[in-house]
Amino acid sequence: MKIIRDLNNAEKFTKLSTIIIGNFDGVHLGHQKIIKKCSQIASSNKFGILTFDPHPRDYFKRNKIPFKLTSKEQKYKMIERLNVNFLIELKFDKNIEILSPDQFVKSIIFEKLGVKQIIVGNDFCFGNKRSGDVNCLKTLGKRYNINVYSLDLKKIEEDKISSTLIRNALTEGKLDIANKMLGYYHKIYGLVVQGDKRGRELGFPTINLELKDIIVPKYGIYSCMIKVLSSDFQDIYKGVASIGTKPTFGKNEANCEVYIFDFSESIYNKKVIVSLVKFQRDEIKYESIEKLKIQMKKDCKIAINNLSKNELLKDEKKFLEKHTT
Repeated sequence: MKIIRDLNNAEKFTKLSTIIIGNFDGVHLGHQKIIKKCSQIASSNKFGILTFDPHPRDYFKRNKIPFKLTSKEQKYKMIERLNVNFLIELKFDKNIEILSPDQFVKSIIFEKLGVKQIIVGNDFCFGNKRSGDVNCLKTLGKRYNINVYSLDLKKIEEDKISSTLIRNALTEGKLDIANKMLGYYHKIYGLVVQGDKRGRELGFPTINLELKDIIVPKYGIYSCMIKVLSSDFQDIYKGVASIGTKPTFGKNEANCEVYIFDFSESIYNKKVIVSLVKFQRDEIKYESIEKLKIQMKKDCKIAINNLSKNELLKDEKKFLEKHTT
C-alpha cells in the first residue's frame, strides 16, 4: 500500500481512482465491512483511503485526554490487508480547516487527486465547520465530474459497532465487549522503557510501556499476550498486565507494566504488542507490600487460567501474521 503525504505528487497514484474518506480509528469489524464493500464498488479501479493527520478531534481539542484506539502504525498495517492500493494522509491544519465544501472538493479531490469516484457514509459531513453533507457532496461531484456513492452504514453493519462504543467499553472495563466489536484483542503497541524496577524487587520483573497518544483502558489487571517485534523473538508470550498509576507506591502517571511468564530476556528499547485478552480486576491500593505480593501471585494464577485455551493463541498468531509482516 502506497502512503501519500505530498499531494503535489499524488495524482500519478490517484488519478481516476475510487476513494473512501474517513479516519477508521481501530479498524474495527464495522470498518472492515465498509472497506471491503467499497473495494467491491471500486471493482477494477485503483482504490484508496483519504484520512487526516492529526485526527480532526485531536486538532480541535488540543491537549485533551488521548482517545485513539490504535497507533497510526498499527492502523495503517491493518488497512493495508484490506486490498487498499493507497492511503492519502492529509495534514489537517488551518489551511484545511477553513476550506469550504466547494473549495475542498475542487482543490483537493478534483485538482490534486483527480479521482473518479468518492464513497462516504450517509452521515458524512465536511468542509469548514462541517457545513457540507452528502447531498452537497453529490452536487459538487456533478460539477466536477466525480461519481459520489453514499452508503447506509446501518445496513452494512449487522450489529451496532462504533469507535465510540469501543472506547466506552474499554474505559468501563468491558474488554470482552470491546474485543468483540474490534474483531481482535485490543492492543497496546509501545516501546519498552526503563521503569523503577519495582517489579523486580517484588519478584515479578516487568516490562514498562508508556501510554502515549492512545486511549487508556480502565485501570486494573489484565490477562494478556505479548509479541516482541524483533526477529530474535519468534514466540507469542503470555502474561499479566497492570494498567494504572501504581497507587501503592504513590505514583500518578498512567503506564502499562507487563509481567511475562517464563521470560527473562532484556528487551529495553524494543517494540512490543500487548494484546489484552481479559479484564481481571480493578486497580487497588494495598496497605503493605506483602499484601500486594500475595495478590500478584493470585493475579498470575487467574491469568494463566484465562490464557489456557489453545484457540486464543491460534487466533493471535493468525492476526499477527497478517498485520505485522
